[in-house]
Amino acid sequence: MKLNWLFVLLSLMISGTQTLAFAQGNLPPKSEAFTILVKGNESGIEQQRFEVIKDAVAFQKTWDLNFQTVSPKPPTPKVDFSNEMVIAAFAGIKSTGGYELKLTKINNYSDSVQIDLSLLAPDGDCMVSGALTQPFVFVKTIKFTDIPVHFNLESKTHACGAIK
Repeated sequence: MKLNWLFVLLSLMISGTQTLAFAQGNLPPKSEAFTILVKGNESGIEQQRFEVIKDAVAFQKTWDLNFQTVSPKPPTPKVDFSNEMVIAAFAGIKSTGGYELKLTKINNYSDSVQIDLSLLAPDGDCMVSGALTQPFVFVKTIKFTDIPVHFNLESKTHACGAIK
């Protein structure tokens, strides 16, 4: 009988510790859905940079900068900035073709958001163009409140023909 009470007490202590951990904001992140608006390899933005865009004016400015070297410039996608926002990522100048920038995941924690990106580079055996490229991606997702957004960029090498 004492052994059963000891087991019950130990179980309550463990579950109480888990409840305390979750109450302190240690919940697993919520993975947010996103829609790719456009991605490519010819950007007018030549530096690596990441942007969280929460209004139409800022979006139009970034869109125009990105497509300043393209004619005709593609129309700006419709975004409902009352409920949505845009994440724009730019990889900077790359010395060859064969690169791709992907947004892979948006992790919404209770006190911050982490945007995971992958920069895929061609391996040494790939036949690529010698032209300078500037990989970029624009996505839309739900609008977050005023919590910090952190970007995590991972560089990977891909075999020829492996980009999908």
